[in-house]
Amino acid sequence: MSGQKHPSDIFEEMLAYLWDGLGLEGRGWKRLKKGDFKKRMRDGPTYNIWFQRSHYNYIDHEIGHGNVEVGFSCVIVQGDDTLYSFRIEPTTGGSFFRMLTEDLQLDTEKLDTFLPLIRAHYLDFIDRFEVDPVEALQPVCAPFTEAEDYSWFIGVRERMVELYGTAEQLEEYRRQAELRGTPECRAKTHTGKLLFYQSHAEDVDHAWAASRTRKELDAIVEKQVRAKKLNGGWDEIEEACYDLYLREEDMERRTFRAWYIMVDHYNQPDDEVKEFMNNLFPDMRNRGKEEDIAEGQGSRS
Repeated sequence: MSGQKHPSDIFEEMLAYLWDGLGLEGRGWKRLKKGDFKKRMRDGPTYNIWFQRSHYNYIDHEIGHGNVEVGFSCVIVQGDDTLYSFRIEPTTGGSFFRMLTEDLQLDTEKLDTFLPLIRAHYLDFIDRFEVDPVEALQPVCAPFTEAEDYSWFIGVRERMVELYGTAEQLEEYRRQAELRGTPECRAKTHTGKLLFYQSHAEDVDHAWAASRTRKELDAIVEKQVRAKKLNGGWDEIEEACYDLYLREEDMERRTFRAWYIMVDHYNQPDDEVKEFMNNLFPDMRNRGKEEDIAEGQGSRS
């Protein structure tokens, strides 16, 4: 039927909305054929906002359903080096945002939440950087900076500080890089993001997680720790995660931390871990039952 929108139409509408909303026209930026926004500086860095579309985008107007997902990054590059990157990330995890409303239109309200973040952490940074690189680098002179709710991320490469910072800034950057590379910091960063995601996830039984007892959790965690140590799946980061678990006072968060320790990417979970997983993520249990029923019906047909 004519007039019906396809995922490519939504993508083009999104590009136009961001281009106009960010006020890039007449500021040296260009829209490339594939959709990216680029500004190239003579004898200097190149600024690029690039977009990525999910391979599974679709719109089915007959049933009134669809899904158009897009991810994007704002970067500063020079030669082959990425010097600075800014990303907005879904608080549910992943790197793609759903761009459709329930009536299969572009979600401009969501885009309106992106605009001030891109201006503040990318375009305004560029403006300050072009005036005084040293001053612009001062508040982000570390390998990465994240929002408290993990909704955005700034990454700065050492090459950026080498090219445009001072010796003192480079020394501070390397100190931060060494600090954030420790097992304790890596464990805190990784589990902090997972804690935030699961605390807000709809597929988690929050009441069940909050009602666990310390004795109950400790019993299953200690068993999994012993098993991992015997199987060679224990390292300094696991030890740091375990220490954070022992110090956690909030029972819901302690349950989440227990789950992180139980997860073993190299071995199949035992029945006790499966039961814990099914209680924490009841949708998994329900999906498993549905698959068992479907398989049984198929075997009888």
